[in-house]
Amino acid sequence: MSGPAPPGAQIERTQLSWRRTLVSVTAVALLLARLVAVHLPPVPAACAVAAVGLVWAAAVRLVRHRMRTVATPIGRELPVLVGLILLYCAMGTLLLMS
Repeated sequence: MSGPAPPGAQIERTQLSWRRTLVSVTAVALLLARLVAVHLPPVPAACAVAAVGLVWAAAVRLVRHRMRTVATPIGRELPVLVGLILLYCAMGTLLLMS
């Protein structure tokens, strides 16, 4: 029989989850940038890579902030996180269709 989890275990699991999310966002950003660089002309590719980098930087900032304040509820940051995820999905869809 295992006893209850230590009090800090939930916070640690949540921080590890945010780190995994950041790794996933980074992988998607790199794949999108590579896709753009290979399939688009140089000028639109540079603009698209800059947009991917900007969205990635915003996601990194949000994830780092959430990791520092993991003990507090998400609150107003949830719509920002959902917006970033939707923006990533839209960018990927548009790039695949082009």
